Amino acid sequence: RYRLRGWAASFPLSAQYRLARALLLLLGHTGLRREEAAMTTRDLLKPLAGGDLWELAVLGKGDKWRTVFPPLRVIEALRAHWADRELDFEFGMQQLPLLAPIANPVTRRDKEGERFSADSIGQLVSTTLKRIAGDGTLDLNPEQRAKLIDASTHALRHTFGTLFVANGVPLDVVQTVMGHESLETTTIYV
Repeated sequence: RYRLRGWAASFPLSAQYRLARALLLLLGHTGLRREEAAMTTRDLLKPLAGGDLWELAVLGKGDKWRTVFPPLRVIEALRAHWADRELDFEFGMQQLPLLAPIANPVTRRDKEGERFSADSIGQLVSTTLKRIAGDGTLDLNPEQRAKLIDASTHALRHTFGTLFVANGVPLDVVQTVMGHESLETTTIYV
């Protein structure tokens, strides 16, 4: 248990770490925008072919749907976060937020009290990356620490797109997965 800025938390610090890990992995492995991550619900995430591959339907800009494929490590992180929320992750028909505050003093809750706002997701990512940068036990050089301090949710999206292109994924596929209206936007990652 811990105290932060005069606010007493009623959950173990490890639950907050598991939430941050699930969020970073989801954003980093799917290229979701923070607004999209805030709106994802459990019923939009479904296993395919034996459960090793999953698909997530995402409502993106312009109210256009697309599908992303989070790897198993993202699913395991989400399962741990749902266990902290005392919810049954395996019952996939629930229209509950995929990620939700446990009792987060850094971010705000929206009107429903169980969903992150896009701004709250951005704050949680920024706070988490700054904590990682400040962790003296990690083998990071000063340049890497500075990049983490300045990074945002959009940096995770750019990293996802850049790695996709670097691994030889065709630009039209990258465009579709990232939800870009124009191929010109996708060519930024080249």
